[in-house]
This record gives sequence, structure tokens and C-alpha cells, in this order.
Amino acid sequence: MARYPTYPRRRRRWSRPGLLLLAAVSLAVGVWWTFLREESPASVEGRLALGPQPVLTTNRPEIVPESTPRPGVSEKGETPDLATLVDSTGSGVQRAESLVAAGKQALERGELVVARTYLSEALRLGVEDPELSLVRAELIRIGNETIFSPRTFENDPLVSRYVIQPGDVLGKIAKANEVSPDLLATINNIPDVNRIRAGQTIKIITGPFHAVVHKRSYTIDVYLGSTFVKHFKVGLGVDGSTPTGEWCVGTKLMNPTYYPPRGGRIVAADDPENPLAERWISLVGVSGEAAGQHRYGIHGTIEPESIGQSVSLGCIRMYNEDVEALYTYLIEKHSTVTVLD
Repeated sequence: MARYPTYPRRRRRWSRPGLLLLAAVSLAVGVWWTFLREESPASVEGRLALGPQPVLTTNRPEIVPESTPRPGVSEKGETPDLATLVDSTGSGVQRAESLVAAGKQALERGELVVARTYLSEALRLGVEDPELSLVRAELIRIGNETIFSPRTFENDPLVSRYVIQPGDVLGKIAKANEVSPDLLATINNIPDVNRIRAGQTIKIITGPFHAVVHKRSYTIDVYLGSTFVKHFKVGLGVDGSTPTGEWCVGTKLMNPTYYPPRGGRIVAADDPENPLAERWISLVGVSGEAAGQHRYGIHGTIEPESIGQSVSLGCIRMYNEDVEALYTYLIEKHSTVTVLD
């Protein structure tokens, strides 16, 4: 039987278009398999059920989360940014109204320090009646809680806590913070300013206090920095004899002796006829009509009916309980008193 010659079997070659098609299919299968491995079955089912998804663009409005503070609105307890709260192009009255509204909202949230900042700035810009009396009364109430009580509030820039160190004396601590030791003793319930103990934590006020006298309304306003804290009635000099301008607080005296400026009988301390009563705060003239003057002061009175009138020789009279409080706020050489028409 004849044999046919055998030849090596020739391999079949793929054409170039076929190779490209095969590569494209392999790549698609690989991407599809990776996608399925990374996505959970639930997400795949949900995506397929929703059908084709819209294309997202980058020109949509930004959504601010509820937890992000709005401009001018502080986080709880933080000092507010007054510059961003009100429109700086508006009138002072309009800005004051915005601040009063913001202060009332802060009070409703129980944020006393924030409310105090808003209302103090509103008062500075000029609040008109009938809001003026309400704002002033609210600030006095807030000040009594945040400043003149033993309590401290978070993020209050006007107060702090201090741990008394061995060798400390209250007078030295008070001087370093430009307040009186009597005031620190009062707010910390310390019965004797000369007896404090190491390790005791006390509340500190960062001073100094200042005062502004308004001759037209016979009132004196007290400020801690720029924060309004107290409001009192005063009596003034006859025929406008209380000089306007800025004064610096000089020597303070308890139970002062009275030396009549025009001569006459000297009245001893504790004498029922002493017209200065129990407190004397001397004033040293700095500017305006007050410049160079040094015979004026703030004191109590034995004639309470004279408060709200112009009957003195030029000094500023106050009810005795009011001047006793003012005496603890103002300090020598650092506190100022401004007298306005």
C-alpha cells in the first residue's frame, strides 16, 4: 500500500482585525468583572432598578450643612462676630435694631455672654426709646449674673478663674487685673480681703471699669471695657458748674472729712452733717473743661432729694448705696469718668 508523504501541520494564524476584536472583548469582560467585585449586590440591584442615572454637574448651588455656623451667628458660648451680623452700609439705628434682635434671640437660647455682646454694641450705636430702657435693664441683669456673681460662663472674655498661690494677697491679684480688692472679695464671698488661702479658686474680673455722666439726664453709666454694666442717677452742680470732659479717678476715701471749698466749718468723718456721707472719689481733670481741675469728685449725700437736680457746688452726688457700689468698681489712676452735656 502506497504511503502519502506527511508534512508538518501548519498553525492557523489570526488576522490583525481579529486580534484587535479579541483584545477589546477581553478588556470589557475584565472591567465588568472588577465592577461586580467592588459593588455590593444590593447596590448593583438598586442601581439597575433605578435605570440610567443623570449626569452630575458642578454648577449646582452649595448646600451648607445645618451644623455649619452662618455668618454673624456664633457657636454656643462663643464671642459673636459683630462685623458680619449687620449691614455696615445701614444707619446706626438700623444696625442697632439688628443687634437688639440678635441679642433677644441669644437670650432665648440662654447664651448670656453672646446676648451681652450684641446688646452692648447696640447701645453704643444708639438705641432709641422705648427699647433703650429695656436694653439697659437687660444688660444690668446679665451683668449681675455674668460679672457680679461668683459664677463664670464659658468663653467670657471679661472674667477668668485663678488659683491662689502661696504668698498671694488679694490686693496684689486685684491690682494685676486693674480692679479693686473689695470687688473681688464681694463676688467671691470672701469676708476678709486680708485672709485668703493657697489653693482656693476665685473668679477674676479683667478691668478697669469706666463711667460716663450724662448731664442732660442726670445719670451715670458704668462700663467694663466697652460693656455696659450699671446705671445710676446723680445730682450735679448748680448753673452747669460740673465741668464736662474727661477725668481720671484720683484718691478714694471711705468716711471722708469735709473741707468746704469756700471756707467754713470743717465737718469730721461720720458726722451726720457731713455732706459727703461715707464715700469720696476724687477726680483729676484730663481734657475739655475738666483739664487742670482737681477740686471735684463723686460722693454720697445727706440730701437724697437733690439727686436728679443741679444744686451742688459742682461735684457729682449719688445715693449712698449707689456710690458705695461705684466705689468698688472704679480704681485710682486707671478708671476714667467722662462728663457729657
